[in-house]
Amino acid sequence: MLFGKKKTVKLKIEGMHCNHCAAKVEAALKALGCKAEIDVKLGKAVVTCPEKVTDAELTAAVTAAGFPAVVA
Repeated sequence: MLFGKKKTVKLKIEGMHCNHCAAKVEAALKALGCKAEIDVKLGKAVVTCPEKVTDAELTAAVTAAGFPAVVA
């Protein structure tokens, strides 16, 4: 469960092809304390996370998991 102030960020994510890909992205975001709704077909995610997590941290975590990401 998330505590404190939250923010919502939309990400465009490249290279996801299946639910396994989405699970890797979700795990990377969860490590930052975030929760994500991921749409593999559209290559997008709506991420809810603590306000202290920066957009750069979000995109870096997803990119490090193997899926280049940018804030949409």
